Amino acid sequence: MKVIVILLSLMGLACAQDPKECFCGMFVSVNMAELEVHRLPAIDLDSCDDQGDCKIGCIREWEYVFNNGGLNFVAPGHNRTIGEESCRTLAFQHQHPNLAPHEVYGYYNVCQGPWVYDGETSREPLCCVEGVYPGQC
Repeated sequence: MKVIVILLSLMGLACAQDPKECFCGMFVSVNMAELEVHRLPAIDLDSCDDQGDCKIGCIREWEYVFNNGGLNFVAPGHNRTIGEESCRTLAFQHQHPNLAPHEVYGYYNVCQGPWVYDGETSREPLCCVEGVYPGQC
């Protein structure tokens, strides 16, 4: 009986320590579906009730990317542009290697909840040719 109580206590403690994270994603609309093409770095939250902080944090991430090259931005520690990574994601994860020019939309997600549009739209379109970002559409 003591073993069961200890195990349940440990499980409760482990669940209580789940990170409270905000995820920022970049999506395109294809065939009436929103497809995630790139994920920006996660933001730590104090609480899963911090929807506003998550949205503002994602907008700041989005603005940083688009003020520093947009789809041609290469994140620190990466060797591909966001456009290149987005086209690879569309080709390999979503089976859409070709994409006519599309706007990219910013979304946020709090603690693994639903994705919510944050009001941000790319300043330049994303297009892909056989899974490759040509640099301009």
